[in-house]
Amino acid sequence: MKQSRYIILSLLFGMSTLAVIAQTHLGGVKISEKHVIKKTGHTANVKMNLNLTAMPDMKSNLLMVVTPIIRSNTSNDQVALRPFLLMGNRRYRIIDRRITLDKHHIYNQPDTKPSAMVKRHNGKEQSMDYSAATPYRPWMRHSSMILLAENTGCADCPLGSEETTLTDDALVPLYEADYRYRIIVPEGELLKKREETLSAHLAYRVGKYTVLPDFDGNPTELARIDSKLKEIRGDSDITFEKLSMVGYASPEGGAEYNVQLSKDRAHSFADYLMRKYPILKNRFENDWKGPDWAGLRTAVVKSDLSQKAAILDIIDQKPAGERTAALQAIDGGSLYATLLSDYYPPLRRSELTFHIVVKGFELDKAREIIKTHPSRLSLAEVYAVAQSYPEGSYERYETWTTAEKAFPKAIEPTANAAIIDLRAGRYPQALARLEARKSEPKLWMLLGLAYAYSEKWAEAESYLTRAAQQGQPGAQHNLDELRHYMQDNL
Repeated sequence: MKQSRYIILSLLFGMSTLAVIAQTHLGGVKISEKHVIKKTGHTANVKMNLNLTAMPDMKSNLLMVVTPIIRSNTSNDQVALRPFLLMGNRRYRIIDRRITLDKHHIYNQPDTKPSAMVKRHNGKEQSMDYSAATPYRPWMRHSSMILLAENTGCADCPLGSEETTLTDDALVPLYEADYRYRIIVPEGELLKKREETLSAHLAYRVGKYTVLPDFDGNPTELARIDSKLKEIRGDSDITFEKLSMVGYASPEGGAEYNVQLSKDRAHSFADYLMRKYPILKNRFENDWKGPDWAGLRTAVVKSDLSQKAAILDIIDQKPAGERTAALQAIDGGSLYATLLSDYYPPLRRSELTFHIVVKGFELDKAREIIKTHPSRLSLAEVYAVAQSYPEGSYERYETWTTAEKAFPKAIEPTANAAIIDLRAGRYPQALARLEARKSEPKLWMLLGLAYAYSEKWAEAESYLTRAAQQGQPGAQHNLDELRHYMQDNL
């Protein structure tokens, strides 16, 4: 019930709430049990034995309307419970007579009837039992039990109020889930084959395919390729296997024309590289894909173009040979002009993939390699690097977040980075990285736990159930823990 319903007892008795005065009587009230509230279902049941023995003597005319209050330790929330009366001998007789003779007396009404009327026996051992029930609220997990008294003397003259804290840990502790999860130890690799890619955007004269090393931005692009090959040839930790290249063209013009142009440019660029780098002899493969509609679609999806939906519909629904005309018809051609100037140039490129074999690394070398070429490590080596740093350190976390970017298809880096997030209480970060890969069944248990820690109970139960159905280690235990926690806490 609301606090005001019970505090009004004092007001209806002709009192006004005065400033809290120094504790004079309530400070002597003691309880033997620290926890006096027990959650049962959605109800908070209060039960306490109040020892009044140490209270100072009460004057015979003193009336104390005592209201137990459950008060949050972390917010302004509180709930007042049904009050009880503590009285001196004369005052007890007066009030007892009044309520006996007057059935309409405030203390005879259902909403304002005190839970108990107690006559104080000064100088003697005395105790009383108090019980009440109120709807449970989550903030009660961290709450105190307060006694607030409004005191009156003879003729109901107000004597002020006093307050005491019986316990600052009122609720019987609720069930704490014991979730279990641990860092995944990756398997090693017998042979570390890696692919490192480089996208070259060579400029050609319109409709031409001859490579012009000094034309437009070509010097910069060719220098990047040269630097990469020199790096590979000069690294004793690497064995170079081959270079594969795929050429792409932008989609303007006729489909057949662009396919042929893309093919000619790929052949021309391949011939150029073969002539310049003898190391590529018998270790070079080239291919071409023609107009890169898929690349255009990806760029449009990421854009803020106002006609995005119309463009995607054309790409998805129309044959390649009809798309250019359809795009040109949108918005009187202004949209197509934007595509030509801003979206088509990046599509004209050659994707180079350097195929290498990397030798195994000792720990000290691996700790250096992860800073420059993390993908050249095996996941087992990444694990060794991570474990070489202290538990809870930023370096251990950074090792796995770096590996997560270097091995985007692997499960272990994402899982281990998320586990470290969970252990550190970074629940939003853990949830974000796991939600991004929610299609991966092997991550469902951790995703369920991330939802649980984020208090998204339905999602947590759903993913832990799916993980348990797949027989993932620890999933059934964690699902049982979640359900036990939800039953006791929610």
